[in-house]
Amino acid sequence: MELKKITKIAIFIDYDNFAISFCEKHRILETDITIWDGLSDVLLEFYKNNFIKNDFEVLEHTGTYLCVGISDFLIYKEDKEMKARFQALDRKTGFIVRYGNRALSYKNKGKFCLGKEKGVDSEIICQMLMGAFFNHYDACILMSDDNDYLPVVRRVQDFFGKKVIQAGFRNEKLRNQAYGHIPLENAESDLNNLI
Repeated sequence: MELKKITKIAIFIDYDNFAISFCEKHRILETDITIWDGLSDVLLEFYKNNFIKNDFEVLEHTGTYLCVGISDFLIYKEDKEMKARFQALDRKTGFIVRYGNRALSYKNKGKFCLGKEKGVDSEIICQMLMGAFFNHYDACILMSDDNDYLPVVRRVQDFFGKKVIQAGFRNEKLRNQAYGHIPLENAESDLNNLI
């Protein structure tokens, strides 16, 4: 009988941070991001190929937490469509959608502009700390380039002994503090070339 080591993996996505960089890199609109259905699988496969060094370790995906800022007042059609997109993802293929707040969206010269989001970082930080405390994961993937996550990355790794893999577009402090990284700046628009 062969013994297997189960490594529990959680994924945390800062939607705005990821979406802005992804759209700039691939010159697409936010509504044209089509990677959601396979995103968790691509990230888990990258982890398996790059961070597992033996044949007896298997991954168990404990959930993908996608946190997005949504206005409490859905005035514009674009706001309502955005909320509907995320509600459709909730609980689908391992996604657990959490919401921060967003200032009211507005139109400027006929162009739809999102208001500033608040509470997304805090929601992800809380989810990461709770998950580490309750031992819901052994390693996690944090999809963001935001250096505001530095304190939680340090605590999760140093105090709880978890591995944090940063997935992002920039080689900055967050990437350097994490156990490892997934270089999204090298990825095609479907991310499949990461595997």
